Amino acid sequence: MAKLKCFSNKIKSILFLMGLFINVSYAQDNKPAVESFEDEKVLNQYKASNSNLSTSDAHFKFGNKALQWTWADKASFETSNFKFLTQDESPLAYGDHFPASPTLQMDIYNQKPQNETITISYEKAGKKEVWFDITLNFKGWRTIWVPFYEMQGNAPKKGAAVNYDVFKISTSSKSGTLFFDDIIFSQYQDDRHQYPDEIVPFIKSNLDLGKDHWMPLISNYNRIKNLEAKPISMAIRLDLKKFEQLIDADLTIAKKYKVYINSLREMYAELHLKDNGKTVTGPPLTFNRKQSFYDKNQQGANRYNDVKSLGKVLKKLANFHDRANPTEKAEIESMFLTGTKYFLDQGWQAGSNGGTRHHIGYNVREITEAFFTMRQFLYNNGLLQEVGSSLHWLFNLGMLLDDESKFHVNIDYLNTQSYYHLMLIFLLESQEKQAALLRAYSKYMSITLAQQNEEWGFKVDGTAWHHNGHYPAYGIGAFQTVPKVINTLARTRFRIGTQGHKNFKKAFLASRIYSQKFDWGFGNAGRHPLDGNSIKSLKEQFLLMANAGDPTGMSKIDKEVAAAYLRLWGKDDILNTTLFTQVHGINQEELSGFYTFPYAATAVKREKDWAAIIKGYSKYVWASEIYVASNRYGRYPANGTIQLLNSKGEIGSGFKQEGWDWNRYPGATIIYLPLEELEAKMPLIMFRSNESFAGTATLNGNGIFGMVLNEGKGSNADGPETKVGFPGKLKAKKSVFSFGDKLICIGTNISSVDTENATQTNLFQTFLKDKKDAIYTASKKITKFPFQGELAKNPEAKNWIIDPYGNAYHMLSNNTIHFKKEKQHSYHNKYSVNTGKMNPKGKGAKETQGNFASAWIDHGFAPKNANYQYVVYPFNNEAEIHNFDKRVENDKSFNILKADSVAHIVKDLKTNTTGYVVFKADENLQHGILKTASKPVLVMAKKEGVQQATLSVVQPDLNFPEHKKGKFKNYSQPLKFTITVNGKWSAAITDNVLSVENTLNETLITLELKDGLSHEIKLLKI
Repeated sequence: MAKLKCFSNKIKSILFLMGLFINVSYAQDNKPAVESFEDEKVLNQYKASNSNLSTSDAHFKFGNKALQWTWADKASFETSNFKFLTQDESPLAYGDHFPASPTLQMDIYNQKPQNETITISYEKAGKKEVWFDITLNFKGWRTIWVPFYEMQGNAPKKGAAVNYDVFKISTSSKSGTLFFDDIIFSQYQDDRHQYPDEIVPFIKSNLDLGKDHWMPLISNYNRIKNLEAKPISMAIRLDLKKFEQLIDADLTIAKKYKVYINSLREMYAELHLKDNGKTVTGPPLTFNRKQSFYDKNQQGANRYNDVKSLGKVLKKLANFHDRANPTEKAEIESMFLTGTKYFLDQGWQAGSNGGTRHHIGYNVREITEAFFTMRQFLYNNGLLQEVGSSLHWLFNLGMLLDDESKFHVNIDYLNTQSYYHLMLIFLLESQEKQAALLRAYSKYMSITLAQQNEEWGFKVDGTAWHHNGHYPAYGIGAFQTVPKVINTLARTRFRIGTQGHKNFKKAFLASRIYSQKFDWGFGNAGRHPLDGNSIKSLKEQFLLMANAGDPTGMSKIDKEVAAAYLRLWGKDDILNTTLFTQVHGINQEELSGFYTFPYAATAVKREKDWAAIIKGYSKYVWASEIYVASNRYGRYPANGTIQLLNSKGEIGSGFKQEGWDWNRYPGATIIYLPLEELEAKMPLIMFRSNESFAGTATLNGNGIFGMVLNEGKGSNADGPETKVGFPGKLKAKKSVFSFGDKLICIGTNISSVDTENATQTNLFQTFLKDKKDAIYTASKKITKFPFQGELAKNPEAKNWIIDPYGNAYHMLSNNTIHFKKEKQHSYHNKYSVNTGKMNPKGKGAKETQGNFASAWIDHGFAPKNANYQYVVYPFNNEAEIHNFDKRVENDKSFNILKADSVAHIVKDLKTNTTGYVVFKADENLQHGILKTASKPVLVMAKKEGVQQATLSVVQPDLNFPEHKKGKFKNYSQPLKFTITVNGKWSAAITDNVLSVENTLNETLITLELKDGLSHEIKLLKI
């Protein structure tokens, strides 16, 4: 075999010397996956007909040269000098998690538009296999990503590997010149991301393109081009000018910032742009560059300009344009003009999608603001229409003119596009068209902000839905942007409609309820646990909403928002505090009570200056978002957790990522796993169980929470996998009863099949500011570090422990408390211990450490029917800690009446209120007024003397409609059920109370409820 190989090499050498084997220097193993045409020798690998091929530096992307093709009459060129990349070789951000297919990627430059076409094809054994056409009616660069399965001819199936031996470009055009660069002959590309545009409109032609809200659509752009506007009044013209001025004012930087021309020159120079009088060349202006294969040997230094970076430079230039002296102003204008021409020449034009521009809204904010600020300058230089059209295309502005049935709320849109849509209306030269689009914009925003039954958006309970769940980290983007829109248009004929304003306001204000003081905590952090999740940045937005007036448009100041502002920021804002309190008579709000967010399986107890955030999950509400490179250990933050936050938020309450044990979320029932096992095996999982029971009810400031925890089987809220589960098959029935300033916690039916790792329920985990920070028990104050201990069951009710932040935990059941103070070693949530990879956004060491105190209940290995009962008394001061023994001995304010697989029932004696968390239907509860329920329910019942009672009833099953197996339409449907109460009572018939029937000693009440919200029923004794 070795002799044959040696002989073969000798033959190749002889043929090469004879000039007959020209491919020897490009042997199969050395064929390029990408061709950048930097070396003129590569032209030997191309065969041309009626054509001239050369390398040129007139236009190029990576490197310094491109292929120039000039032809006359019917012409073509072809090559066999290429290879196809395998899936493993392709730069796929999510590996094989999302389907991907072989895709041709290339850059094409056209100097002169013409109504002719070229055909790009692949051949195999002399036969044309697949092809597609491109019309040459464009000028400048175009980047295309064309999947092979979208080509004509013998196209492969999605995802299938391809194998061709000739790449060919041909035309019937009489003459022309084109430039080609960075041809990636085939790499696997995420099937979601190849985008159609005006030169490759056939891509995804069989799909509903509107479902991808990032994708610029030809249909939307045509609506702008075909818009016919009616004459407008002088009053409307004045409104339009007012809006422009308000946006200008919003974009104007503070006067304290002075022009430093040298700094502007340096920023601009880093773009490496050259204007030869005909065109502007420079490094490629890219977006999502990491999704495309790159070969340094082929393409040279990996130098490019990201569109976001260009935007920052142009925004800086625009910021200082009007405050520079005449000489500096001229130089700024020259730089801005060159940057604008470069932007357009690089293919950022109307009708071009550049291969893909998904999630583009995050990256073009600055450049849009720069072009808006410099709109008069662009107009003076004849570029306003072209730049405006580019942004109208990119931002899908024409969607505002679509039929109302196509309007669907999306928080990504509200965050990244809504304010810019308002801005881009004023890049139209015609005020008549501006007015027409503004009417459409106001209508679109009014409708979508009011929507509650869409897939995403703002639900009836105030939750902000994105990625199929309540997601404040995305909601805050909308909260930062929409108030500017509402405020800008307030008290004009273009104002946002009452229902839209009202629904947005509810969600906006809900953020200050589920946050303490500003932090919304780990339970609803999505993929960002302990990462500084906060509404603190919304100070200006609260002022904007307050000064926009109430949703009806009748009041100049929204008093409810202003009162919230005074609580959050009033102490440090004398000017607005004086305005609100003394001029408008508005007082600071006092938030206390029990708040429910059923669409997040979340309850919030607020008392004095602390809050307890209680979090679960269900069949409809996911537990957390474990992402490919974020929250890798995020399995437990919603396992019935209780996060106690004082007025100093997460950090001030003992929650810090450095050293955090990801098993130890307070309140959670868990299987304690090594982090290698705790880390999710899937790259993306948003786990929902198969249990429909997770809910919360409230009555008169008190409340209850209950959930059925089941890790055995469930679905994934995002991504292709629908059936998922965890091998430990952890199960539990959990509840929390909030009466006054305490939380009564019950767990029953705790089980798992894990025989190697213990099942536990966490009490607390808090970091130590000082190693000597104390833990208190009934017998000692522990300042020693490190320290480990146990508290066995004490028949004299002295089985309690207080954490270093004053939170006390009194054990009622026969459980031992385990606790410790020690230095903990952990990993950053964005680091994968199994792959050794760190997300670049981790902003910290992959390994972390910190000093913590923690306590937990150990249920042992593979428990069958474990349980717990304990009471939490949050944030005790020194005097309360000193007297805590007496407090628990004297606390006779409640009775736990039932704690089993059927129900958890607790009675508060102070308010004569009984809370029922009923897990099993049609069982005699045997305690208090509630006898049975035909479905699992949550009920709070308050007896008011002998003759009256109030029930607060919740149906915890949100009952979302299923549009395909494991995937839901994210809105609640009514469920009909009955409850039977002891005694003969009457109640009003309503839309929710369908009937009230009496027997000798019982009353049967039939209800129809949805949304998981509390419904109060007043009962009168008969």
